[in-house]
Amino acid sequence: MVRFCAVLTFVLLAAWGALEVGQRYLGIQKLVIEQVNISGCQWDRLTEVQKIADELAKGKPLFFFDADQLQEMIESLRWVKASLIRREPPDRLSIVIEERQPLFMLVTANGVLLMSDDGIIMDRVTQANLTTIPVVAGPDSQDEQTLIKLIQVARVLKARQPDFYTRLTELRWTSRGPTVFMEGLQAPIFLAKDEPTKNIPSFQALFLQLYARKPDLSDVRYFDLRWDDQIPVGELPENK
Repeated sequence: MVRFCAVLTFVLLAAWGALEVGQRYLGIQKLVIEQVNISGCQWDRLTEVQKIADELAKGKPLFFFDADQLQEMIESLRWVKASLIRREPPDRLSIVIEERQPLFMLVTANGVLLMSDDGIIMDRVTQANLTTIPVVAGPDSQDEQTLIKLIQVARVLKARQPDFYTRLTELRWTSRGPTVFMEGLQAPIFLAKDEPTKNIPSFQALFLQLYARKPDLSDVRYFDLRWDDQIPVGELPENK
């Protein structure tokens, strides 16, 4: 064991000496991180990751800096879903970021927050990250168990009926189950609990044929998509 350690030490010292000679007399570049390239995010988020990477990696040996610590620090940011760090000799580090995707906005007493598709509260809504996604504003829909159900509903709608989902302005959980509101329409749309996408294509066809061109939809009280063979529509009588 002593002989092995001695040989290993000799090899390392010889390699270090050869590297020093090569760098000093032969123009071989030092394997030190001088540039950190980041992709997968932009604006304030890019600046945030760049600051972390520069502090932990820049000027450090390319193959001997603590990459695990750098990855842990980056992935501690709530909007980061995953990261990949690549060493690119002689002096470059490449970091690829996978961002969490916002699913809806959560309106709370502390501000408007972005909720991700894996149930993580990401950050506050600003002009830089504002996007066209529905909001969950009702306090009755914001307890933990209800939010879990709304996340499941929203993920299914976004994946299977993306055109419909992009038109939604609000999500709620009511006594009738998942309830959504659509742009330009004050009436709630009741969805099936076990199959949120049920009857959505039929509803869209019905809406385009009978309601989209009406100048006033205040008489419509609700659309109910929970049934198998019909879409009940609650309308006030004309002589209301």
